[in-house]
Amino acid sequence: MSQRIFSASDFQESPARGSRSGGGSVAARVISAVIGLIVTVPALLLVVAGGGRAYQETVLQARTEPDIGSILVAVAGLVLLIVVVLSGLLSAAGPLIGGILVTASSVAFLLDPMLALSAAQVLPGFGPTAVVTLTLWSQSGFLLAVGVVLLASALARVIASRSGAARRRGARAVVSLVVAVVATTGGLALLVVGSTELLRSAGAFGGRSLDVASLVILLAGCLVLGGVALTAAWSSVGTAVVGVILLVAGVAGFLPAVSTFVFRALTWVSTDASAGASTMFAVGVIAVLGVALIGSAASSARARRAAR
Repeated sequence: MSQRIFSASDFQESPARGSRSGGGSVAARVISAVIGLIVTVPALLLVVAGGGRAYQETVLQARTEPDIGSILVAVAGLVLLIVVVLSGLLSAAGPLIGGILVTASSVAFLLDPMLALSAAQVLPGFGPTAVVTLTLWSQSGFLLAVGVVLLASALARVIASRSGAARRRGARAVVSLVVAVVATTGGLALLVVGSTELLRSAGAFGGRSLDVASLVILLAGCLVLGGVALTAAWSSVGTAVVGVILLVAGVAGFLPAVSTFVFRALTWVSTDASAGASTMFAVGVIAVLGVALIGSAASSARARRAAR
């Protein structure tokens, strides 16, 4: 007889862990789901709009003075995204719905590169710079990475809520930290390589088609980063530490001096690698991934405490 592994009911709190009547748990699921549905897209669009200005001035125009206005817009988007990922404290529904929205739109944009450009042109308040940046996020696969990490965060919370009290927490914390640091480094490296080649094949550097090999590399990077978020189901230490580092570094990456430093520091690897890494800092990808990992760590930690 086949056994069910996951279903929709797995992404909700047990009534015994909600209020006495179970109504509190239902309300938590509804609130979390509404936040994920309504806030995720505007949050990312603000990061795209603000990061786009930073990208244009730093990477494309080589300016050294920060644009405070664009940085504030991007930070506002990050704050809204924090609300989305912390809705996981109530239920896995918020990160799950947000992850589905982002992943589905990213897949559509990858399959049809012109779709992102068309979508950006009809969005209210989106200037030409933000249009270019949204196209960059879409055709490079950055959106897909964010979506996968959000989905993994939701799954991590579900697993954590069923894991019960953790044993040998010290050993788990050390292993979690080592795995998170190593895997995040590798995942970001794969993301840089895959996104650079995808941009070239999509036409950003003169290509015309979607390169399957580059897509496989990108997907590998997405899965590795998703795996980092998933480790929070057993210990939140590694995910939390890496998430904070990425968030701080990512916010700093909006400053021209930081993204320029990243570019120069990686030129010994290759020009493509240095350009890809500095772009990920400048447009806000690193900061967004940091927020998603922090949310995974926080929501999974709460789920484990509730399961004891």
